[in-house]
Amino acid sequence: MLRQLDVDLPTPLTVRGLVSALETTRGRRIQLAAMSVDGRVGPCGLWVATPGTDYVLFSRDAPPVLRVQTILHELMHIALRHTARAVASGGAGETAAAHGMLARSPATFDEQQEHDAELLATYLGARLDGGGEAVAFDELGGVTAAVMHRIAATLTD
Repeated sequence: MLRQLDVDLPTPLTVRGLVSALETTRGRRIQLAAMSVDGRVGPCGLWVATPGTDYVLFSRDAPPVLRVQTILHELMHIALRHTARAVASGGAGETAAAHGMLARSPATFDEQQEHDAELLATYLGARLDGGGEAVAFDELGGVTAAVMHRIAATLTD
C-alpha cells in the first residue's frame, strides 16, 4: 500500500516533513488546525479541501498520540488521493469555501478509504520521529476561520 502513496516520504519521518512533502507534490498548502468537538458524536478528524488549501482538522482535546494518529490519517487521505465528499458553497464572497471533505469518525471506520488511511497512518505513526504543529481555528484568519467553525458546528449538532 505504501506504493500507492503520491509522495516521497521524508527522512527522518516527521509530521512537518510529511506535510512539506505533500505540499510540494500536490502544489497546495496544507494547514493543520485544532478543533473542539464532542468526541462521542462528532468527528475526531477532518480533511477539508478548499480551492487553495487543504485543512487537516483534529480534536484539540484528544490525547497527543490520538492527535498525531488523526493528523496522519487525514494526511494519508491526501497522499492516497482519496475522493472527498462534495460540500455546498457557503455563499458569495467566501473565497475559502470548502469544495470537499472527509470526516474520521466511528461511523466511517468500515469504509475502504477510511480503512486504507488508518492502516497507513498506523504504519507511519510507528515510524514517526517527532510531532507536528497546529493552530486553532481563530488563527486561520477571517473567512477561513468562520468556514471551519461552521463545518465543525454542523458536524457536532
